[in-house]
Amino acid sequence: MSDLPSVSTRPRVAVQYILDPAKPATVPGLSDFVKRVQVAVRARGYDLSEFGPAIDPDTIRANALACSGQYAAFLGITFTGTSARQTAAIAAFGGATGVWYFPDTPWWSMASAGSGIGYLRDEAEDNAAVKVGVVWGDPEDRAALERLERFVRAAHTVFAMRREKIGLIGGSYYDVMPASNWHPDVLSSRLGPAYMEADISLLERAMAEVTNAQVSTLLRRLKNSGMKVVGDDASLDIIRKSARVSLALEGLQKRFGLTGAAINCYGGPDPEGYTGVLGRCGASGCLKAHAFGSLVMGCESDVIQCAQQMIFRHLVGVVPCMADPWKVDADEGVLLAGTCSGPAALAPAAGAVSIAAGTLMSLYKVGVLGVCFPAIAPADAIVARIAGRRLDRMVVATGKFLASDTTTIPGRLCLKVKMDDAEAFLERGMIGNHYTFLPTQSLGRDMDRLEALCRMIDIRIERC
Repeated sequence: MSDLPSVSTRPRVAVQYILDPAKPATVPGLSDFVKRVQVAVRARGYDLSEFGPAIDPDTIRANALACSGQYAAFLGITFTGTSARQTAAIAAFGGATGVWYFPDTPWWSMASAGSGIGYLRDEAEDNAAVKVGVVWGDPEDRAALERLERFVRAAHTVFAMRREKIGLIGGSYYDVMPASNWHPDVLSSRLGPAYMEADISLLERAMAEVTNAQVSTLLRRLKNSGMKVVGDDASLDIIRKSARVSLALEGLQKRFGLTGAAINCYGGPDPEGYTGVLGRCGASGCLKAHAFGSLVMGCESDVIQCAQQMIFRHLVGVVPCMADPWKVDADEGVLLAGTCSGPAALAPAAGAVSIAAGTLMSLYKVGVLGVCFPAIAPADAIVARIAGRRLDRMVVATGKFLASDTTTIPGRLCLKVKMDDAEAFLERGMIGNHYTFLPTQSLGRDMDRLEALCRMIDIRIERC
């Protein structure tokens, strides 16, 4: 078996300093400015390779070509005039190509950069792989650094998603659900992840290999983490059952090199069928993944929702919570959404997470839920869902995250969001049963990053 797969959270970025090496010694102030830019770039924490200063277009083109496919982004930083041809040369990278220029300096950076950027944008019209980002502003300008981060994070997300692998465990739900109505080739070409299917029998066999000692070890880890583990015997028995299934899922994760999984929970539209994990294995399998972030989970066979969780993980560093819209208070504009379980990392501390026995949806009678309930603090909220058979649009709504609890819908995690425009969400936002709920303290920043990413992967955002 392979080791658990890992995907780097550090963007891999190549930087080309586009500058005649002789000029810093002869142009007043330029040497100090270049050093300030280099300090700013190196302070970002990227997995960084730097080239130059260089002014020969062939050298720059060769550097860009050598980095193609190996880096998330190639950033050309141009300081002076007579650099248009050199800036255009970075198109050879053939991916996320950025230009940083400085309109408030006296060295004609802006005019030459504009010509080079214009060429790159023309090139992008003929080569779909080329995505052009523009950064402008001085190296100490916080807005300029966020423009840089926005471009790099979007490029990193695209790059990292191509290294993800999602397993659909137990097959899809019925085909009219948007969660099932897509093609694997579209998933990989649009969003990036590789994809595989595993019959539910493989999970059953993996569960038979899980020992009681492994289950006990996981329970001790949960208790020692500081999370609140419900202590009554009946609940502990349910938690143990879900722990066993989650360890079996980890076995498939190791065997197939998965970074995400979407499990068929109930087995399809017939609640008497029970052909999913609850019927065949007797319990849900998300417990360890939600408690410790060991795997990105997709709910109820929803591979696209799993991919969307991965996208936010790379873009803003957080795996959001999935939930189904339940009802809206039209007078107050508050959306209530429910889910079995959620990522512990969304809670402010381990003590704000409960490991408990959950409640099945009312239609279902078979299986038990050992779940993770994070108490999510008030924040701004992004509510999103990738939609369409071509996965080419994303419905996005915003609001205020009020709270989460397990009493509004007894035994289930209820998310409460006061929507900025509840009527628009009800009218235009209904495109599926699973939505990503991201609590954020930086709504403007995260929306800007999401928009930058969607431009890069040709997804149209529909605000509602």
